[in-house]
Amino acid sequence: MAKTVAEAPVVKTIAKKNKLKNKKPKPKNLKAGAASESALKQVKKVTEVKPKAEVQVKENPIPEAILKKYPVLKNDELVKKFLSVELTNNQKGRIRQVLKESFKGTAEDQLPDVINNKIQSIMKKSENLNESELRRIRILYNMLKLSVHKEKPVPKAKNASKNKIRKERKRKAKEAQEKEGNNESPKEKKTNNVDDKEKVKNKKNDQEKSNDNQKVKGPKRYVVFIGNLAQDIDKERLMKHFSDISDFVVDVRIPKLAEGKKSAIAYLELKNESSYEIALSKHHTMLDNRRINVLYSTQQNSKITKTEAKGKSAKLIALQKSGQLSGSVPLNKKRSQRRMKAKLAQKKPEQA
Repeated sequence: MAKTVAEAPVVKTIAKKNKLKNKKPKPKNLKAGAASESALKQVKKVTEVKPKAEVQVKENPIPEAILKKYPVLKNDELVKKFLSVELTNNQKGRIRQVLKESFKGTAEDQLPDVINNKIQSIMKKSENLNESELRRIRILYNMLKLSVHKEKPVPKAKNASKNKIRKERKRKAKEAQEKEGNNESPKEKKTNNVDDKEKVKNKKNDQEKSNDNQKVKGPKRYVVFIGNLAQDIDKERLMKHFSDISDFVVDVRIPKLAEGKKSAIAYLELKNESSYEIALSKHHTMLDNRRINVLYSTQQNSKITKTEAKGKSAKLIALQKSGQLSGSVPLNKKRSQRRMKAKLAQKKPEQA
């Protein structure tokens, strides 16, 4: 029989090695109480988080004069309504982009009025506003607030040193001219005096002509021609269609319908250029199930020929299609155009 006594010491040595591995080195020269206190302090440091100071955003109060001008800004019921509707970041960005493009090119002074008119037109359309309309009003409301708070740029003071340099240059030039005049012969002086008198006469004649032209022309007028209207069109319906610029409308003229005509026409006079461009951007929009024409028009006794007028109107239509007129959206970004492209793309593989 083989002896098994020799195997016992091997097992003992393995057990000892395992014990040594499990043992951790104890810290030297530290008492048990001190070690526990230091550990607790570290835990407290980790757990104790200082509360962040609340950031208070102060809004500049809107002056009373502006609140009277734009009563929408103090309409608390409307604010509650549009805040109750959910608005995602995607929706916000998309609506804001469309609105910014529609206000593109409008002067900063007229922007608050245009935004306010847009809000009023949405509110007048329906008494019970749906969610999409409330979302638009919310973004327009914020845009109006921003446009009201925007400060006018302060003109920079001119450098005094630059003005001094310019004055010195002018003075030196005058002195040089005087010296040259003294050196000239008497005959040359006489001819120069005659030329100066003729120049003064010509200037006077030019001024008189320009004054006469101003009297004939008068102030610049911004009149838009509106065609392909319904036969029973009235001012109220027309103004509703142009509600964005209702504050800038000077006059609306609807001539009597001629016999045998299937559509009516109208003329819309506006105050300034930006409102005129917004009106032109409504070319080929729908009114009473009709695609109306909003075009450039000339005065009755103007010197502009028909060909010139046609060329100018064509140029304005091209600007509107490219989205360069204020209030216009480029054709590439219109829904109808995108649908048209999709249809054409579907037809191509069928034809092939």
